[in-house]
Amino acid sequence: MDELSKKLTLQAQLEEVRKLLTGYDRKELAELNRLLKDKDAFAEQISQLLPDAFNILVQNGTVTLETIQPMVEDVLKESIRKNPRTLSDILFPIMMPAIRKAVAEDIKRMLESVNNTLEHGFSPKRLGWRLQSIFSGKSYGEIVLSHAYIYQVKQVFLIHKETGLLLAQTGNDKSTDADLVSAMLTAIKDFVQDSFHSENDSLDSIQVGKLNIWIEQGPKALIAAIVEGNIPQNYRILLKENLEGIHIDYSYELEHFSGDTARFQNDEKLLDECIQQEKKPEKKRKPVAAILLLFLILGTLVYWIYSLVDQRIRFDSVVSGLKELPGVVVTETGKQNGVFYVCGLRDPLVKIPDKLFSKNKFAPDNILLKLKPYISLEPSVILKRVKKNITSETDIRYSYRNDTLFVSGEASRLWMTDAEKKSLLIPGISTVVFLNAPKTIRNFPIEHYLYIFAFNSDSIPQTEQLHFIDIVNQTRSMLNFNFDQDSVPVIVALSHTNIDGNKSGNKIIAQQRADKFINLMIQQGIPPEVLIPKVVVMKPNDTTYPLRSVTFKIEYAKSIKHD
Repeated sequence: MDELSKKLTLQAQLEEVRKLLTGYDRKELAELNRLLKDKDAFAEQISQLLPDAFNILVQNGTVTLETIQPMVEDVLKESIRKNPRTLSDILFPIMMPAIRKAVAEDIKRMLESVNNTLEHGFSPKRLGWRLQSIFSGKSYGEIVLSHAYIYQVKQVFLIHKETGLLLAQTGNDKSTDADLVSAMLTAIKDFVQDSFHSENDSLDSIQVGKLNIWIEQGPKALIAAIVEGNIPQNYRILLKENLEGIHIDYSYELEHFSGDTARFQNDEKLLDECIQQEKKPEKKRKPVAAILLLFLILGTLVYWIYSLVDQRIRFDSVVSGLKELPGVVVTETGKQNGVFYVCGLRDPLVKIPDKLFSKNKFAPDNILLKLKPYISLEPSVILKRVKKNITSETDIRYSYRNDTLFVSGEASRLWMTDAEKKSLLIPGISTVVFLNAPKTIRNFPIEHYLYIFAFNSDSIPQTEQLHFIDIVNQTRSMLNFNFDQDSVPVIVALSHTNIDGNKSGNKIIAQQRADKFINLMIQQGIPPEVLIPKVVVMKPNDTTYPLRSVTFKIEYAKSIKHD
């Protein structure tokens, strides 16, 4: 126990010696040691002291605006260089309302200026002001200002009282000689004092025509203001206050004045407060001229749009008319360099009528036609080509259908042979039928007819039935089914099939296909005695006729006369 007591006593003594030497106890020294070793903890402690330390530096004058400004500018420049968006996001809530307000104010001023110019630019009042400017020698701007303001301070002079020298001046009217005014005022002041033997009373105003010169005198200097109009009396108080301020700010210069006016003239704002003016209230006028101008602009715009739409509608009508012309194919339309154009194809035999342009109020050269030539297979164009290439005899008529040219009318055998050769050279014509030709050279329409059935089908579409009936009627008009004559024409319906697969089944359906056409001919009045269905079995390599097709052939058989 004695030894433990001694150790505690010794430790207490060491602690007391440590505190006397360092000023800190054991716990405080441990905390200081931790801060020295732990940089983050030390930085956190320092950060709490920096604001107070900075405030003390500013209060002591150690840190000034001049020393901080370059650092702040450099930091801002570097931040903007690295990420400009950050600063723009910060300034956006401030700058955008200001920009909108500035733009709105500019637009408002512009509209007011336009309206004012339109209403007054050539009004009788403005013309009178211009005449007044010419005869008075004043500028037009001065005349306008004199009518636009209730009062206006044109110029203000600061004059040294003892020497009469001009110390400073300000104002918008530069036509007045400031030195001459200064000398005049000094002379008048001296004249008044000498003439009336008055030292205490001072000259405070002079009237020159429509102008008034208001004078305020001080111990060392005086102010003279050239005013126009009905200026209020409280303006004299403003002159006095300004003059008192000059005597305070420039007391030494005025007391020891030796003729050097540079100190006063370098101060640009010395007399600016003395320049006053009050504008006449303008009567609210309805912006009649602006409204008329707006209506004029809108009317012009509407008419321009209407013209464009109307022109486009008329052009579309021309294009529609071109598309309806047989032998004309339109591939592209548009407008380039203010000129409409149409691209496509046109058969050389097709002429574009001028009335197509005139009825749509277009001159033919107002629309550029880029139509390349081609051979059209339109029936009407084919007939034009036939009439152009074949010299027709009297009463010859042409018709065209399904690659077949039908020729009717009386003609010689030689002409028919030549016409057939020339017609077969025309694109789109594969067969020529002479309806009224002699029997020896007759070419019956039904012999050129061919129909192919679908697989395992014997049905004929309604449209094809009507076509076939038309051919039957043409053939019937060419044949004479009179059984009293020596020979009678016979129509043989040939149904083509092959031997592949079910031969018997093929023959049955082929017979049914031929019977379908036989029944159609009977319905049109062809005698059943002259109608013969026949099945033709084709060999595998036979390509004379398509498989599952029906064709027709006209033969003459000897008639059997009945008693």
